[in-house]
Amino acid sequence: MRKISYFVPYPELIPVVRRLMDQPCYEGIFANASIRYFPQMYDLEVEDDCDLVIARGYSVHVIRERFSGAIIEIPITGSDIVNAIALCRKNTDCRKIGLIGDYSNMKDIQSMSSLFNINFMVYVIDNPDQIEDMVKCAIDEGCDALISGSYANKCVIKNGFHVYSGIIENSEEAMERALNSAAGLLKNMEYETNQMELLRLLAENVTDGLIFVDNKERIRIANANVVKIFPNRKPVSGKYFQEEFSFMSRNYLKAYRGKQNLDNEIYRAWDMNIAVDFTPVMINGLYKGMLITIHDIGRLQQKEARIRTKLNEMGLYAKYEFSDVIHKSQVMEHLIERARKFASVTSNVLVYGETGTGKELIAQSIHNASKRKDGPFVAINCASFPENLLESELFGYEEGAFTGAVKGGKAGLFEQAHGGTLFLDEVSELPVSFQGKLLRVLQEREVRRVGGKKVVKIDVRIITATNKILKEMTREGLFREDLLYRLDVLNLSIPPLRERKEDTRLLAEHFLLKYREQFGTCADHFTEEAIKLLCSYPFKGNIRELRNIVERLSVTVQDTVVHALDVEESLGLGDAGRGVMQMQQGQQIQPLNQDIETEGGGIRNIQKEEIEELLRECDYNKSEVARRLGINRTTLWRKMGKMGLL
Repeated sequence: MRKISYFVPYPELIPVVRRLMDQPCYEGIFANASIRYFPQMYDLEVEDDCDLVIARGYSVHVIRERFSGAIIEIPITGSDIVNAIALCRKNTDCRKIGLIGDYSNMKDIQSMSSLFNINFMVYVIDNPDQIEDMVKCAIDEGCDALISGSYANKCVIKNGFHVYSGIIENSEEAMERALNSAAGLLKNMEYETNQMELLRLLAENVTDGLIFVDNKERIRIANANVVKIFPNRKPVSGKYFQEEFSFMSRNYLKAYRGKQNLDNEIYRAWDMNIAVDFTPVMINGLYKGMLITIHDIGRLQQKEARIRTKLNEMGLYAKYEFSDVIHKSQVMEHLIERARKFASVTSNVLVYGETGTGKELIAQSIHNASKRKDGPFVAINCASFPENLLESELFGYEEGAFTGAVKGGKAGLFEQAHGGTLFLDEVSELPVSFQGKLLRVLQEREVRRVGGKKVVKIDVRIITATNKILKEMTREGLFREDLLYRLDVLNLSIPPLRERKEDTRLLAEHFLLKYREQFGTCADHFTEEAIKLLCSYPFKGNIRELRNIVERLSVTVQDTVVHALDVEESLGLGDAGRGVMQMQQGQQIQPLNQDIETEGGGIRNIQKEEIEELLRECDYNKSEVARRLGINRTTLWRKMGKMGLL
């Protein structure tokens, strides 16, 4: 509640002012107002916690010397003076009237003398100390009536002058005008206080140090974080910026002279690294000061780590980098070098590759090597959603857009990916009817939620992946040609595993050790024959299939070594499987009903009776039977199948 002091020139005005203050239009505004009368002008006292003073005449001079706050001066109107003159004429037969005061309209009264047929003398006072001398001067010059304020009237009485002394009284209109001005000023003061409190709360609740330097280079605002960043620094408000922060002077002057922003200027101060932004404050083309924002780089790094943790919790992050791409082949080295170049720009990228070649791994690596690495990485498989759900998933929806829409609506993946990367896997599976909607979003860089009217601007890089040839699909009318041009700005083609067989060994050994650590299994390396068998196998599922095979081997092999026989079993290489693989390799298939080549290199014909006898002797341990026959276990298995022994 604002505290107001209203000083009246004579006590009879107190009830009048109180009645005016109690009008409904001022409800609550003057609830904490005190109305005072001081017989002696120099006895006026204003409390330190007073917000506003209302007074008139000479009292204002005294108050200004003792009070630095807001003052509303009650105006003396021309009608107030005319009324005082009329009252003087009514009560006296004066011949000469002296008007004493410091009111701006006193001089204008001189021109009115002919209207009253009375001789007027106007005595303008600049300082209340002149009142008594001016009263004496007026009497000496023949004035037999004086019209003035209450203090001049007291002077007449005190000195025993035998002249009429009339007081210029304020009309209720003048007093109400002063109250209206006071009410408006109080409302503005309340608004400014609220605004300043809001700014203070905003300033105190940011993690950065904020300093405002006025156009005279004095620090006017410095929030608490300035002290937190510089713990040995005393309060700096009111001091000169260049004296307190001399190490920033060069960039401060550069921003001031050029009237331009300077961002992220790095300094080493008080054993810490800080980044400082200089922002000139220009209002209507005039320089009003400099806003200086100080970032603690250590705190920024902690904040970045927390943001990445939050993104991790939401799943909106990329966990792979180019260093995670296990390879040895030159073709993959060339592809990674090309992808690194793509990471340095923001153009859309289309990634071709068969199933399981690692298209998303490359997409995540591009994101993590780009300037968007601190932003979200959002991935969606376009084949996983029907068209109606795909639209709401990508574009989001407003509350009530359709049955089942969550309260408050939901941001789509485009909005969630703002400032980062959106990865559209299996983009070839997008319905043709939906492709036009996606094209518009890519062209306009804005999205409208399902059921919504507001357009949301987005800043998203698009990386798409497909295992189909989109140009062929455009010829068949299954994919829009204009959308392809939007997506296929930069492109990568990941070779299948069978075209980079030198990578198979690295990948197989990597997965084997990974699953050994994950599952606590025994196998930790392959025999050379096992590796050769893996390298010769045509992995249609590429790296994904190889990983599944090695996972199976890590579980089933109970030894530290994985043999070729184990690989054959894991690959399911029976007669048909082995024949297919040999045909794909351009080899001639050896008929299995012929004599069998033993591990020693000889050729012998194994009879059914011999196998049956060994099975009984070895308690049907096929590995032991194969060892005695000098053949591998898979060969024994095939032979037994042909002989009807399985």
